[in-house]
Amino acid sequence: MQTHLLGCSGRFEELRDLVRGAGYTEEFLCGRFGLERAEQFELDQGKRAALPEPGSAADVLTALMLAGEFVPVATAERWLGRDGVGLLCGMGLVTAEAERCHGNVALYPVGDLHIVSDRWGNPDGSPFEAPDDTVYPAFIPNTRLFLEHVPLGTCERFLDLCSGTGIAALVAARQGAREAWAGDIATRSTRFAEFNGRLNGVPNFHAVTSDLYDGLGGAPFDRIVAHPPYMPALQPKWIFFSGGEDGEEITRRIITGVPAHLNDRGVFLALTMGTDRQDGPFENRIREWLGEHGRDFDVALIVRKTLDPLDFATRANEREAWKKLFTRLGVESLVYGFVVIRRRNWARETFTLRRQASAVWRRAPWEWLLDWESADKESLILGRRLHRCGDVEFEVRHRLRGNAWAPHSYMLRTDWPFRMDCDAHPWMANLIALCDGCATGRDHLRVLIENGVVPRGVTEGEFARAVTALASGGFVEVEGFRPPRAEG
Repeated sequence: MQTHLLGCSGRFEELRDLVRGAGYTEEFLCGRFGLERAEQFELDQGKRAALPEPGSAADVLTALMLAGEFVPVATAERWLGRDGVGLLCGMGLVTAEAERCHGNVALYPVGDLHIVSDRWGNPDGSPFEAPDDTVYPAFIPNTRLFLEHVPLGTCERFLDLCSGTGIAALVAARQGAREAWAGDIATRSTRFAEFNGRLNGVPNFHAVTSDLYDGLGGAPFDRIVAHPPYMPALQPKWIFFSGGEDGEEITRRIITGVPAHLNDRGVFLALTMGTDRQDGPFENRIREWLGEHGRDFDVALIVRKTLDPLDFATRANEREAWKKLFTRLGVESLVYGFVVIRRRNWARETFTLRRQASAVWRRAPWEWLLDWESADKESLILGRRLHRCGDVEFEVRHRLRGNAWAPHSYMLRTDWPFRMDCDAHPWMANLIALCDGCATGRDHLRVLIENGVVPRGVTEGEFARAVTALASGGFVEVEGFRPPRAEG
């Protein structure tokens, strides 16, 4: 589609009224197609079951603007009205040809917003060639996962880099950011983002064509987020896809700029992929990218998926070329997940850590992780009431010794707040059972000593350090620092 046609009639308020009045919402999609989440709608026309006969305006918009199928003009006019169809055509969203019409772009609900992006197929099912600067759809699971982790709430200045449709900045502008910017190197993305801002009536949203930070001025931001291109590519082709030969090029440039563009106590978050290498894990190289200011930042990597480089090479084209590249770079694994960086302006020592995201729950509680890891943990363990985690497992392995089985090893396991396996001592299981929220760590130590579970020579400091590891793993929760309850 030629982007100069997008929004050409300027009738944004009428368009907003049309799609909202049609009831074209995530709730409609879930109810109509039996989905748990709207983004489960099958976008591939070849895999999708036949759509039901249109029985509402929302059905027509789904067929035209999400499924990307032809709709008879008479049917569209029956449910949307002749003026409604004319409005969609006049705004460059739909083309009417003879007796049928089709969408030029995709238009779909995301939360309480309606978002426009490039299409991903042709209405007649013919081979589709995406433009090099295509605007990637926000109506997919990865984008929803990203949005579920974006730091929202009150702040002065919010920045979404590699923004595409501008969805993250639009959500932030609606949910507490005084001003929100969407920056993308592709002019096509800027035009789509501008359209989306006007369609949703968000005056504190600004779309800017910018090579990362270059076009955004010098003022720092309170929150910076990014969902950058991260796929390794031997021969980069699409702007929206390639992260250079190792997949890290764009992510590295963004993080290198964080010290100059993030305010005190500001937070940066990216959903991306990087590599563990022979010379260090991904999170350590992230800290190196922060340069001489690295000492001012906490760094957390929350891994959702780990890929073996040989498996990646086997599934990709040019297998031998990939193997040579990964060998040259010393790549041991590819890790996909969230990078979270927070700027400190207080004295406590900063940290670099990695956690494995839960295999059951979608949202990782990274805010809790940063707050807990930067707290005075040992004094909190001793002085505050302790709670046990409701989902913890305690596994004891036995080994045959002579004619009897004897305990050989102990393991604690939980899947919330992060997926964690921890080698344990038997006394840890006893402690967790005691943690009913009624006694402090100091109280529990006294009980464990009195019952001979813990030797009398164990000091409060030694005990607190051991229990700190349990609390960081989620096996024990500290009053005032309990992780949020898991949500699907």
